[in-house]
Amino acid sequence: AAEVVVVVEEEEEEGAPGADVPLLWLRLDPEYECVLQVVWPAREDRRWVGTPEFMAREQLEHSRHVGAQIEATHSLASFGTGTAIAALAERLSDARTFHRVRAAAASALGELISPADDFAALHALARYVRRQHCDGTGLLLPLQFVPLDAADEDELAGRLGHYLTLRAVVEAIGRARDGQGHTPAAALSLLHELLDDSSNAANPCDEGFLLGSLVEAVGAARPRGGGAAAAGADADGGRAGEAGEAGEAGEA
Repeated sequence: AAEVVVVVEEEEEEGAPGADVPLLWLRLDPEYECVLQVVWPAREDRRWVGTPEFMAREQLEHSRHVGAQIEATHSLASFGTGTAIAALAERLSDARTFHRVRAAAASALGELISPADDFAALHALARYVRRQHCDGTGLLLPLQFVPLDAADEDELAGRLGHYLTLRAVVEAIGRARDGQGHTPAAALSLLHELLDDSSNAANPCDEGFLLGSLVEAVGAARPRGGGAAAAGADADGGRAGEAGEAGEAGEA
């Protein structure tokens, strides 16, 4: 079986990639009925699903199938272009998108972090944190992923999805490396900021999983200069200092 989605009305701008192709995207075995793995020999990257980049972008934006959207994030991670990064960043920031798709977009952006494009994917992840979790002055807002009354199920699901998406963003930032295998200073600084300055006081739910992801990300970091992963952390023994101890233990 195959899923073939075609253009009903011409929506592409003239001259845009794929404007002359009346096919939005194509998926083989969309309902996962066959026990098989499709491998496309034209490229060695196993993340690629066999379609051009513009089709992966269309699939990510317009498909209403979560599996199809996640497949599209994997495919876009195999291209590494500015348009692929922009499509993933847009889906990550869209609160209407299911949180598993947003998390997959964050993970794909983490795979695309590269000094070749001046860390464009890392900047996209950092923008998400700044816009979604900071106030107008750039200070981190208190964590509150679940409303205190928890009466609205849609709001409850949205807040939990927000929390899970932030965890995926933290893990993606933690994987950032430059050309020499070091963690970019901007990535390490943002991770330390999330550890030091985020407050869970107004949140009725425990943030242990998020904090664990932050500690793992800082502990696995490789700062330039070979210092401890928590170099620059506050000397007052705060949460960033705890993360530094975890990093030193991991290197020992």
